Amino acid sequence: MISGAEALAPQGRPPPIYLEGKLLSFQPNSAADLGLKDGEVVQASVKLHHDQPMLVLQGKTLPSPGLQMSQVGESIWLKAQGGTLVPIQAQPLISRIASLLYRPSAGSELPQLFQPGTLDALLNTVQRPDLLAQWRSLQLSMNQLTPAALKQAMMGAMGAEVWLARGKQAPALDPKQLLRKLIAELDVSDNEALGESGLVEKLTKAVDDIEARQVQAVQAQAQQEILFSMTLPFVDANPIEMSIRRGPRQDGEQPILTVNIHSKSDELGPIWLKTQLMNSQQIELTMWAEKESVVAQARSRAYLLGDELSAAGLNMRSFNVVQGVRPTEPSNWTPSGRGLVVDVSA
Repeated sequence: MISGAEALAPQGRPPPIYLEGKLLSFQPNSAADLGLKDGEVVQASVKLHHDQPMLVLQGKTLPSPGLQMSQVGESIWLKAQGGTLVPIQAQPLISRIASLLYRPSAGSELPQLFQPGTLDALLNTVQRPDLLAQWRSLQLSMNQLTPAALKQAMMGAMGAEVWLARGKQAPALDPKQLLRKLIAELDVSDNEALGESGLVEKLTKAVDDIEARQVQAVQAQAQQEILFSMTLPFVDANPIEMSIRRGPRQDGEQPILTVNIHSKSDELGPIWLKTQLMNSQQIELTMWAEKESVVAQARSRAYLLGDELSAAGLNMRSFNVVQGVRPTEPSNWTPSGRGLVVDVSA
């Protein structure tokens, strides 16, 4: 999933130790201005800005008295505390996993990056036809979507580390590896305009979004649950966000498998679809749509969906179509105390 080598400081020099609140100082409310909650741990990078070392976090430059030129290129871990940012003692692996495990799902960069044409334009500027070809192979086609193509995309979203750990060949369609190669290419180009636009920070945040989902999937497995989330890119449509969740097995009861899908298009508007599979054959569906015409169309064609499911050996027990925005779920998945990936109580 995430190796220690990725989280630890670079080899060849000892990791810097920052005593809490001693070396760096920040403006009051700096954490609040960045939308960080108390206790949240984030990673900032030290970069040169007008020949002075500065901390860069979420695309913003933070004046940080006490930084040295020798620290350029390093990472510093910060904790939101009382509205401000406090440097913490370097524990990169623990802090990295903890921040990913509790990373909020809202505000992901992936849907914006995966909009048709967005990454295409960026990849054309770096003159890397190999990366452009890799991106093309990652994109699905809404008009030619097949179960095999969807399965391949899900395998890639699980991450190369999962398959290598199982002794199997890593899938070529890994969006995280593509984004990392692009970040490395932009860092090498040292384009000041790209740096000021915050593009590298957006790509880094997108990688963090993917890794957070992977860490949470591992934690859910430790809790005897299933949790898998991904963003599907399309060449001919807006990206679709999908999540699969199954609670822990209960004595005498089969757990319900829930699949949530969120899409948005100019023609249909935003649509949410919740599918619940019970006893391996019984299906209940709920759909939310904002446009009245879409709701009417879905209701009038519900029987066609029932026929399709029946042909696949499934029984559609109900199909409810609601006009409006899907309400927020009362309880989202959170890590429990069982089999935590890392002890974050310290």
